[in-house]
Amino acid sequence: MNIVSDVLNLNFIESIELKDKPYFIKFSKYPGLRIKVNPMGRISYLTYGRIHFGGNPRTITHGTTKTLSIDEALDKHFKCISLLQKGLDPNLIKKSKAKQYALSTDFVSIAKEFINEKESKKEFSEKYSEYSQTYLLTKKLKKFHKFQINQINKSDIKVWYDDNADTPASRHNALRLMSSIFSYAITRNLVESAVNPTKSFFTGENIYKPQTRDRQLGLDSEVPKFIYQIWDPLKENKVDRLTRNAIFLLLITGLKKSDVLNMRWEQIHSDSYIKIDKNKINQIIPITESIKCVLDDLKSYQEDNISLIGMDYIFFNKKTNKPIENLRKSFIKYSKDLDWVVYPEAIRKTFANICDRTNIPRSHFYQLLGLKKAYNPYETNLDTIDNISYLKKSLELVQDEIDKLAPMLIPGQMTKIKDFLYK
Repeated sequence: MNIVSDVLNLNFIESIELKDKPYFIKFSKYPGLRIKVNPMGRISYLTYGRIHFGGNPRTITHGTTKTLSIDEALDKHFKCISLLQKGLDPNLIKKSKAKQYALSTDFVSIAKEFINEKESKKEFSEKYSEYSQTYLLTKKLKKFHKFQINQINKSDIKVWYDDNADTPASRHNALRLMSSIFSYAITRNLVESAVNPTKSFFTGENIYKPQTRDRQLGLDSEVPKFIYQIWDPLKENKVDRLTRNAIFLLLITGLKKSDVLNMRWEQIHSDSYIKIDKNKINQIIPITESIKCVLDDLKSYQEDNISLIGMDYIFFNKKTNKPIENLRKSFIKYSKDLDWVVYPEAIRKTFANICDRTNIPRSHFYQLLGLKKAYNPYETNLDTIDNISYLKKSLELVQDEIDKLAPMLIPGQMTKIKDFLYK
């Protein structure tokens, strides 16, 4: 049943009666405009018309009398009539826009847009943008790649948060990025809620507490456990030979992680010393018996892998074709007997603590840690600088103290860690 009306105003809308079956109301002043009255009480504005050049009539729904004012409904109607006269289908256009909107609210797309905008505004460095996109977004937040940003809720984030409990630092960084992405989406009205679902994860028990940079291994309780895991007599940790050598070298030299992982063969001067070029100083590490065992094993490793022969980098990862970059997973394995995960700077601080306990000359302490001008092994003015052999003796004293902390030593037979690692 259809009804034709000469008026369209608020009084008319309020006087519309519901009937047993749906019916339509036409308006003489507005050709093509209709109101559909549903028995359940839904009253909707429609445009009914035929596309110019032919085709079946189209029915385009605009909204209900509760969501649209009369002026808004008329505006939508006139726009539809204009499109029909141009030979365009308003329904197809609406579907296309909906699809485009869905694509625009894809989590990954919004995340990339956010990162690129931050970099273009110089708020993210090029390096941090790459880290955010290639690691945090691509790897750590992979769970959300198939989500529209509106679909991600607090429960989804909680499951992901718990699943990544073994990497708290990178999880925290990824969560920070996700929080910024949501804030960005909220400002662009791409999410329905104005509440950031990541907010609760930065308060209370969930809050991430970065490890204090002053932390070091306890000499009597923690160093022995750490050394034992490096030895790993049952081969439970499955840490590759190259990585184990890198971590052991950190332990017995106190070098920075970057100095070890980026070390080149050209820095090894015979069996005398390792030279590390810095901005203002040249750090010299004398090659002791323990360090020589590490270097000999690295040379053997290179000889066993023909593809590595001639490579400049000592700790070269043949799988990635570049030096080892991350020791995190191995440190987690070596820390399994501790209540925290050891990190490279903690090893360096532990080495410095042992240096203090051995009472080596303060000048040697600074030079071994690369804190002051290091030795020139060819220096002839011995009145102003010791011969490198004295520095070597100091380093040997420190390494002897480290050896004494190993829990598996056999008095009179195997008295150094190297005796167990390089039989």
